[in-house]
Amino acid sequence: MKRISKKISLASLVTALGLAVASCSLDLLPLNDVVLENFWTNKQDVQSVVNSCYLGMQKEGCVKQIILWGEGRSDNIVEGQNVGEDLKNMLRGNLKTTNTICDWKSFYVVINRCNIVEHYAPEVAEEDPNYSPSDLAVNLAEVKTLRAICYFELVKAFGKVPFTFNPSIDDDQDYLLPQTPGELIIDTLIMDLEKCKNQAPRRYAHDPRQNSGKVTRAAVYALLADLYLWRASDNYSDDKLSVDQQKLYYQKAIECCDYVMKHKISEYTLDEEGDMAKNIDRDVYAEFRFPLLAEEKEGKNTSGPRATNAIFGNGNSFESIFELTYEDTEDEAKQKNSDVSDLYGSSSGQGGRSQQLSANTTLLIEKLKTTDTYSDLNLFTAPTDYRSIASFKYDESEIYKILKYVVKNNQAGSATAYGTVVSPSSTSWEAPAHGTDQDVRTSRASTEGWIFYRITDVMLMRAEAEVCLAALLNPATSETGTVHLSTLDQLIEADGVSNCSSDSLLFQDAFDLVSAVYMRSNPGAWDKSDCRPQAASYTSAPALLSLIETERQRELLFEGKRYYDLVRHARRDGNTSILKTKVSSKYTNKSVLVKLSRMEFMYLPVLKDQMKINPLLVQNPCYYDEEETVKN
Repeated sequence: MKRISKKISLASLVTALGLAVASCSLDLLPLNDVVLENFWTNKQDVQSVVNSCYLGMQKEGCVKQIILWGEGRSDNIVEGQNVGEDLKNMLRGNLKTTNTICDWKSFYVVINRCNIVEHYAPEVAEEDPNYSPSDLAVNLAEVKTLRAICYFELVKAFGKVPFTFNPSIDDDQDYLLPQTPGELIIDTLIMDLEKCKNQAPRRYAHDPRQNSGKVTRAAVYALLADLYLWRASDNYSDDKLSVDQQKLYYQKAIECCDYVMKHKISEYTLDEEGDMAKNIDRDVYAEFRFPLLAEEKEGKNTSGPRATNAIFGNGNSFESIFELTYEDTEDEAKQKNSDVSDLYGSSSGQGGRSQQLSANTTLLIEKLKTTDTYSDLNLFTAPTDYRSIASFKYDESEIYKILKYVVKNNQAGSATAYGTVVSPSSTSWEAPAHGTDQDVRTSRASTEGWIFYRITDVMLMRAEAEVCLAALLNPATSETGTVHLSTLDQLIEADGVSNCSSDSLLFQDAFDLVSAVYMRSNPGAWDKSDCRPQAASYTSAPALLSLIETERQRELLFEGKRYYDLVRHARRDGNTSILKTKVSSKYTNKSVLVKLSRMEFMYLPVLKDQMKINPLLVQNPCYYDEEETVKN
């Protein structure tokens, strides 16, 4: 093993990409000069720094930025209470280059830790016989995945950012890097993950919570599917893909989704104890043959929303693929998810009464009635949808409080919330009372996890990729063309593939995936067909893509996905028309919408302080400020 004998100060470990960021050793080593050869010597040293990569995503503000960048700019979110000036300006579309919300350094903290592990871990493997090649492969898969998540968040938010896999470990190194186009970054991340995707463990048998709390093979495949879908949707950049490349990337996205879905199907079918079967929605499984957690106990509606509580209350549920996991304890010494509690609500508030962010009232214009039926005109029009009560609280006189993540044990399906309880399979099924106060519940002590990927997200990614692929096979009609893919049925039946015509199978399969997700949250719609989407209304690619995007909004409310879904749509269309239409409800300043006509305005400005540190950075042209000669 090649030894590094010179002392390297902590300062040399905290500079990356021209940014002042904390090094991995900040949590592990003394705050004085350290000799690296005395640290990187064995398996435990590597594992401790790998752990610090997860910890960095928890404590450095990454979750806060994901919420603000991925939800705060979307039509899901408006101002809440106790909002600071920077957040207020962002929510109003008045972003400037001095707004600290645009600070990207929290992600580079984690990126540099991952780079350092990749740099030193192979040398440790040569020195420590207890650090096996398989141990090394797992650790590298972990840090490469965490690094890719961080870079992907940066690309989605800024478009182009400084990019390197080299660690900051030496004062002599030059980390003043220019921005790299996002398309090149995504392509590089895909190549990097493709090499290690099968090196991550399938499961952590010794600790079931780690199966979603740490990087697994399913997590890598879910991330790859997301990367392929984003890259395939590029129809405006200088490095956009050809039609043939787009087809390939959409097909790769579908194949990666298939891996994750097969993994969940296998996990369910191999459940020897049968405990999972008690919690699975039997109607959804019988109709669509895919296991999703049930919101209601079979034959009763007095215990919902059970799936919501399992996924976001208890955390690390069957449906979770990868999430940051916090120890469920009130011990103040343990790491808390202060980002969620600050933005969505604290444990001391009832449903987040002190929250800085609130749900947009456009999510639910008025209280739903039992006579309402499904319509594409509004997000929630069917009174059967648990997500309209379990994600936020409708209130005619106040702001809409966010409940998802904030509430551990949501009692939306209790008798006190429903009033008269009747069987959801009955024609007299009564809708949840959206205006009812939900005080009967247990709030989280700021230990809620943060979910990056869960199975319904993957199912909807697959549906989007299928429809986009079908449209590319024959742009004029989407009725001809053949592609080798597994249908949803075949995922259950066999590992093989078949010839799927774009019109009959890709479209139908996409609609079935949306329907499975929708019906899990709408148990009262099984005998009320007018409360669910009908396939006959979605026979074209634009119509079906619109349904998929709407279902993603319903299903993934407040999970950091919505704004990026709109950006991906804009990139696919080559214009911001849909994005402008969707977010127009939250902006009173119409000049913001004028700016949104420019594709570059979808992305954040580079913080002025970063540009002072790194003169190679170039500002987003939409954000030249008053001191510069170029105006908005």
